[in-house]
Amino acid sequence: MDSFQFLMYTLGRIAVMLAAIAFGVMAGTVLYPAVTSLLPDGSLRNSLMSETLRSVISYVVIAAMLIPVFFDDGKKHAAYEIWSSVNITITLLFMAMICFIPSIFRDSFEPEGKANAFYKIAYFPAAWFGGSDFVAKVLIGVTVMTALLLVTYVLSFKHYAKLHPVILRPAKPREEEADTEEADTEDMN
Repeated sequence: MDSFQFLMYTLGRIAVMLAAIAFGVMAGTVLYPAVTSLLPDGSLRNSLMSETLRSVISYVVIAAMLIPVFFDDGKKHAAYEIWSSVNITITLLFMAMICFIPSIFRDSFEPEGKANAFYKIAYFPAAWFGGSDFVAKVLIGVTVMTALLLVTYVLSFKHYAKLHPVILRPAKPREEEADTEEADTEDMN
């Protein structure tokens, strides 16, 4: 993969990640409560409306959207023999940084301000991780997601390469090929 293709790949995966986060937040804060509100009033409905469960659903929706993308990437990179552990690691690190770095600046805004509302919405999927420290929750959530995506990519790549053993087979050095061709021409004479 040349540098332009790598840049486009990285930017594309960041865009997919941001779209997945937006859809995950919408699923956990709007869609799931709307569906749950159809249940009759009672303890089951109240327990299903807990913020922790809605946050878990948001996180699962994000993972469900990103895992197939990285699974397909691993398969394609194996098929086209453009595997680069450096490229995929850099892409995942950029994705993690774009998610995590804004969370560091949350405390610099006033608690009642609009920016704090943005943080409550944007980082809603990480709210279910333990502890009370906001930055720690986000760090754990981003780390788990990044590790999950890396494992998915590597397993997909290895599975595809195992099914097609021609991929990643070491190429014969040119000298051996030249010696073989000379021997063949001498046998013909």
